[in-house]
Order: sequence, then structure tokens, then C-alpha cells
Amino acid sequence: MSAQIAQFTSALAESKRRRVAEQQIMSETVQQIKEQVMNLASRPTTSAPGYR
Repeated sequence: MSAQIAQFTSALAESKRRRVAEQQIMSETVQQIKEQVMNLASRPTTSAPGYR
């Protein structure tokens, strides 16, 4: 029984570690997207021919 509990505890810890890592990656991705959007927003606008 205690071996099973240890196994479940280990699996739970691994699951949490993965979730935290995924959240970190998502956070970094969102930050990169924000920076790209800000870079695009700060550029002078150029319109394509015939586009208004």
C-alpha cells in the first residue's frame, strides 16, 4: 500500500512539474507575441496599393 502511495505521489509531483513547465513556456510565448505586436504597432503604416 505504501509503495502505491509513493508511486502516486511521485506521479502527481511529475504531473505538477510538467504543468508548471508548460505554463512557463506559454508565458514566454505570450510575452514574445506581445513584443512582436508592439513592434508591429510602432512601425509606420504602409498600405498596399488599392488598400484603404
